[in-house]
Amino acid sequence: MELEEALTSYLLAYPGFTALIGDKLYPDELPQGIKLPAVIYSKVSDVKEHTLVGQNRLERPMLQFSVFASTKTAARAIANQLKIALCDFQGIMFGLEIQYIRLENEISSLERSSDSSIKVYTEILEFEINYVKE
Repeated sequence: MELEEALTSYLLAYPGFTALIGDKLYPDELPQGIKLPAVIYSKVSDVKEHTLVGQNRLERPMLQFSVFASTKTAARAIANQLKIALCDFQGIMFGLEIQYIRLENEISSLERSSDSSIKVYTEILEFEINYVKE
């Protein structure tokens, strides 16, 4: 199983997270017309470990989760559930050996439509995920 698949399965099985967004967790971009709240994830970088004999099986990708909600309170609640689910996780996640998940960065923002009639609150969380690639 690939890392993104394992993370998606893990998060969609996490009750505190799904209680707030249902199954609205998507790779890379929100589907057209999706009702908020929702979360997207994307790989920001993928650091490879090397030794004198080649690439190590340890991978350290940085994944960014972007939470979108119609209120700041809702966006923060979802971001907090992501932190509870992922921060300091160690163990087997749907077949992948996760050595450590570390929260690296948090960003909050507010986006408005041109006429200010629509507001979208965003919480962005960046996690470094250390895992052993099969």
